[in-house]
Amino acid sequence: MAKQHVYLAGPMEDCSKDDMTGWRNIAAKQLDVFEIPSLDPTRRVSFHDQLDHQLQDEYRGMNICRRIFKQDLQDIADSRVILADVRRSSGRGTGTSMELMFAHTKNKIIILWADKDDFPHPFIEAIATEKYYDLEEAIEAAGSYY
Repeated sequence: MAKQHVYLAGPMEDCSKDDMTGWRNIAAKQLDVFEIPSLDPTRRVSFHDQLDHQLQDEYRGMNICRRIFKQDLQDIADSRVILADVRRSSGRGTGTSMELMFAHTKNKIIILWADKDDFPHPFIEAIATEKYYDLEEAIEAAGSYY
């Protein structure tokens, strides 16, 4: 089975739903025009909502975290390209960094979207296939691999 998806990586922790989904919706729509399917981890936002309500139950909350983690890794494994928002203005990037390293170990194409004034961590720079400062250009680059 060919890995035809683009995985849309980026911060979700401490982000509003609009911040999480806004750029991803734009990317998904533009990729869809070229019949390139995307995998958007924000489709699991209900899990994040459950987690917020269940933090008192540490055991149950950790199981939800593990489930989200495994599902995100499966999405990455099922993708050819990772389009990642690594802008510092987007929020924390701990999970995104882990996803990018996993993608790198799987020899995935990694397209970064950064702000010009940012200095992404050298490790993230080292594993990137390409880096852009404009979302439209990053989406176009991701699509060029199909």
